[in-house]
Amino acid sequence: MGPFKCSLDVPYFSLFRDVDIPLTEKGINEALAAGKAVSGIDFDIIFTSRLVRSKQTALIAMTQSRYKRVPVIVRGGFHGTGKAGDANRLRLRDAAAKALEHASCLMVPVYADPALNERCYGDLQGLSKEAAARQFGDEQVKLWRRSFDTRPPYGESLQDTAERTVRFFKSTIVPRLDEGRNVLVVAHGNVLRCIISYLSNLSEIEMLRLQVETGLPYGYAYDGSSFAQCCVPPPADSFTDAEEGRIRGLSSLWRKGDIDSLI
Repeated sequence: MGPFKCSLDVPYFSLFRDVDIPLTEKGINEALAAGKAVSGIDFDIIFTSRLVRSKQTALIAMTQSRYKRVPVIVRGGFHGTGKAGDANRLRLRDAAAKALEHASCLMVPVYADPALNERCYGDLQGLSKEAAARQFGDEQVKLWRRSFDTRPPYGESLQDTAERTVRFFKSTIVPRLDEGRNVLVVAHGNVLRCIISYLSNLSEIEMLRLQVETGLPYGYAYDGSSFAQCCVPPPADSFTDAEEGRIRGLSSLWRKGDIDSLI
């Protein structure tokens, strides 16, 4: 079998099928800890990527919610797009919508969208850094991985990822915030890097330098026109710097009740 290739001309959900791996044990523990960190937020809507580890993270995190909402994955994403003529998909979507409207317990819809899929690395997909360097050369791999607008063969640049991610954020997530909903977004390192950079107005160089911790919630309050970065305190036994004993991540103080919407 030749190298897995992905093209920007096909739907994103098909790009990662061969490398759509589930969470590791470490990932499951991080999802549980992240869920505890935001357990006091009553989320109205959840967005994930189409990748299974993103959906798993959202479902596992919600088991820690104090509000005991049952997450329901709605097929076809928020806008209801899916495979044309797929009657079974439409039935599943209708069933999820009915459950949300008439459930005897609290529920929260989960919408998976390819716009939140991780960056596609094309011919580098599925390769370790060492294997990629052996095949393409160390300097070339560094250029592909650490530049803003250089695409690996058959893959995306970080700029490509930012364009589709921020476009989805503006068109789909912000309107939900305008409705006064608390929103949870569960995605991947490069996708979250793009969203955080957009919200914080970071430069291209600052975006490349930004390190996004896995499993660490990033919170933002939204006042209808602007975003303010907030700190979601993690559980006492998680996300601490082993050497310095301090919490990593966000800087400003978050207090329950001060927040209108959260991502």
